[in-house]
Amino acid sequence: MDEGLGTTTAATATDEGLRAGLEVEDEPMWQWVGAACGALAVVAIVVGAFIVPQPPHANATAGKILAYYVDHRRALLFSQWLGLVGLSLFLFFVGSLRGAWGRALDTAAEFSAIAFAGGVAAGAAVLSGTGLNLTLVYLGRELQNSPDLVRALYAAQALTFTILFFAIAVYLVGAGLLTLRRRVGSPWLGVFGILLAIYDLFAAGAISDFKGVRSPTGPLPFAGFLGFAAWTLVLSLALMRRVSRRNKADVAPLT
Repeated sequence: MDEGLGTTTAATATDEGLRAGLEVEDEPMWQWVGAACGALAVVAIVVGAFIVPQPPHANATAGKILAYYVDHRRALLFSQWLGLVGLSLFLFFVGSLRGAWGRALDTAAEFSAIAFAGGVAAGAAVLSGTGLNLTLVYLGRELQNSPDLVRALYAAQALTFTILFFAIAVYLVGAGLLTLRRRVGSPWLGVFGILLAIYDLFAAGAISDFKGVRSPTGPLPFAGFLGFAAWTLVLSLALMRRVSRRNKADVAPLT
């Protein structure tokens, strides 16, 4: 009885060890895929933003706003679809960050959680703004006799995409501190991410002005958007390189 029990226990332990070994071997591949999703997200989001003409100013007349949505309906629909694809990939990316360092027994776990929270909050803001944008796309012609509603919807979507910068700032701080803590890429990458987060707080200040550089459709928020995209792309490539190097060296991944 004892020998049989011992044999069964040993076999069970062996099976669990094999499964654990396979899981460890799979980790670098999934971490590389997660990192690559960040780069793909940036491509989809940036392409989606640039395939449509520049939108009207936030304080434009209802006629100009309606003309924009009616004349560029197909391009806007494709742009919104690409943006949502990019958002899905971005959420996969921040989820991968959380998964890769969430088990760490140091501040890396906390920083990855901060980045994840900022990414999820940013995703919620994007979904809200996209819903308002699509409302204007689909009902553009039917709203010709409701100029006040048109301006209200347009202002709401512009403000939603401006408030988004508060969440992006949280993501940048968390991910920036994480890169410094775990030495992902050069030290300047983490420092620049934190500085960019501070800038994004000023970009979010566009909610107080509907004209000039501080407008939600002005250059201040747009520069913040480009900075976020460029930084995420560099971080994604640095993570891909890190995982590839560790995989080639047959070293335990990230954690």
